[in-house]
Amino acid sequence: MEDYKSVLNDLSVVLRHLHKALLDKEAENFGPVSGPYQLLNLVANHEHFAWLRHLSELMVDIDERRDEEEPVDADRAAAFRLAIESLVGPHEVSAPRFRERYTVLLQQSPAAAMAHGDLRRVLDALPEPDKAKLIKAARRNPD
Repeated sequence: MEDYKSVLNDLSVVLRHLHKALLDKEAENFGPVSGPYQLLNLVANHEHFAWLRHLSELMVDIDERRDEEEPVDADRAAAFRLAIESLVGPHEVSAPRFRERYTVLLQQSPAAAMAHGDLRRVLDALPEPDKAKLIKAARRNPD
């Protein structure tokens, strides 16, 4: 069995860079922010930043799984790939507001566009999702 834990480590790094680039541009679009504490409060509580929570939550899930002792098998790695691609593309949209804002910010922010390229490179190192297998597994193990 192949262990995808090292790829999840890479994925975690590129997702943090992408998240920061998106957050920086969205904060710029929002208007003046007096400092990091106000930004943190806005991100956690303001509707303008709510769309980013989908990515934040997925990053937490990846980091939690990455920190577990057990190896990351192909099915779990493929599930993460599907979850990310459902947000950023090319898979069917799981969060329309996220995809809409994400697409706009990729056009506005060179840093976000470059981070997206890095994300694609890492995602390509993960197995392609087998949707039928993932749906069956989700039905057996509802969270």
